[in-house]
Amino acid sequence: MILLSKKSRSSAFTLIELLVVIAIIAILIGLLLPAVQKVRAAAARMSCSNNLKQMGIAMHTYNDVYSHFPVGEYNDDNNNWGWACHLLPYIEQDALYNALTNTASTSRMWVPPSGGGGPNTGFTGQTNIDNLNGATAFGQCTTNTGITTPAGTPVVSSVIKTYICPSCPLPTLKGSFAKSNYCGNMGNTAPWGATTFGCGGVLGDRNNGVLLYANNNDRTYVSSLTSISDGTSNTVMIGEASTSANVTLSNTGSGSFPVWAGGNGGGCNGTTSIGSCLRIMDANAGYPLNGNNGAGNDAAFCSKHTGGGNFAMADGSVRFISSTIDPLVYAAIGSRNGGETTTNF
Repeated sequence: MILLSKKSRSSAFTLIELLVVIAIIAILIGLLLPAVQKVRAAAARMSCSNNLKQMGIAMHTYNDVYSHFPVGEYNDDNNNWGWACHLLPYIEQDALYNALTNTASTSRMWVPPSGGGGPNTGFTGQTNIDNLNGATAFGQCTTNTGITTPAGTPVVSSVIKTYICPSCPLPTLKGSFAKSNYCGNMGNTAPWGATTFGCGGVLGDRNNGVLLYANNNDRTYVSSLTSISDGTSNTVMIGEASTSANVTLSNTGSGSFPVWAGGNGGGCNGTTSIGSCLRIMDANAGYPLNGNNGAGNDAAFCSKHTGGGNFAMADGSVRFISSTIDPLVYAAIGSRNGGETTTNF
């Protein structure tokens, strides 16, 4: 007679063993999560730095073509078109630039003579850019959103990856406007006799930065490599813009927001945006890097990278500047011709 052996008891985790395994996994996740977050933050910071590097190269290419940098930002009444628009052909965005400047359209972005720097000539024998508004042949400034791509969508809604920092929590669009996390440095000069940042009385020849802003109907202002006497590696050209005192996470309603297509859309489209150019902190006043303590700080550079922000210098290099930088040093790297010899920052 053949005897059948008993089936061996099937093996399985006990409840205690299962709880131990879960606890070990939880501990490992807790240990690894900060490391993963650091890797992601480092990757975002590197991507942001690469964006600024591309813009720095594009700026130098523009300077090679025109012998000066582009207009930082011009005339609030005409939507403050600025450097980010004029740089489009040099960051492989020719189609968008062509749509913005389509001469067959009566709604287009005005391009200053010779790329900027001088009287606003070339239309109806005048220099006052305000006369472009609504003119049949020169209606370039009727509205930002009226300029469309061949597909019929507003050009200003186009999201440009080069102009976006991955660390910025702001939405990609506010209304019809795509954001930009980068603004030009207009300098460290005092706020032109006013107590807060504003457009009244602002003239480009009072800016001592690299990308100049002027609320002037008759002229545009530019700088060039040869005008930077403080050293191109010691002078900020472009910095980051993100959330601050007046720049909020809301993608609707009023409130400031950084956009690449114009710096002041409020006159035509109801969307207020911060300027294409911002201020470096002057030696005696506000606008500190990553400042969030006053209404004027929507005009200050701000980054969401831990400990500081990325900046493109005038030589095309990219530097990470600490939020704890000495105010006098920060002011010094904001001017192109102040006579400072700052190298340690």
